[in-house]
Amino acid sequence: MVSVIVGSTNSAKVEAARHAFQRCFGMVKVVGLEVDSAVAAQPVGEECFSGARNRALAARSQAAARSLDVDFCLGIEGGLLKLGEMWFGAGVVCVVDSHGRESYGTTPMFEMPASIVREVLDGRELGDIIDEVSGEPHVRRSGGAVGYLTKGMLTKMSVYEDGILAALAPCVSADVYER
Repeated sequence: MVSVIVGSTNSAKVEAARHAFQRCFGMVKVVGLEVDSAVAAQPVGEECFSGARNRALAARSQAAARSLDVDFCLGIEGGLLKLGEMWFGAGVVCVVDSHGRESYGTTPMFEMPASIVREVLDGRELGDIIDEVSGEPHVRRSGGAVGYLTKGMLTKMSVYEDGILAALAPCVSADVYER
């Protein structure tokens, strides 16, 4: 059985990890631990990568401190990424294996409305903005911004699962990555 620690107790992240690791490895045990991302509450740009890595490494440190036998530690950090002149919502995933090797993936990216980008860049959290725009409380705990903006065609959990699978590419195709 493969043992995984997610650097978050967010149910969408933990369940996405469970689904992705089951697809890759079969039997899994997944546990979420609350850790600090050491980046802004609403990461933008490179902070998304740093936050994901920080979460994975913090989960690994907590596992070691508790003498837990773990195969993979995982960090996921959602935020805004800019490519060219376009801003996208995306999640970054960092997987650290038991040997300390790191690999990364991203969720599918979706274009963010300019009005929302302006508010995020002015210091507001995306979840608060989406709650306000949707008129629904706690959208971040359900489908997230991606769920709201795609009318439920994508969900926070579904895109996180894809991002985790992408980050696992070097693990499941080690023969190619180690050439």
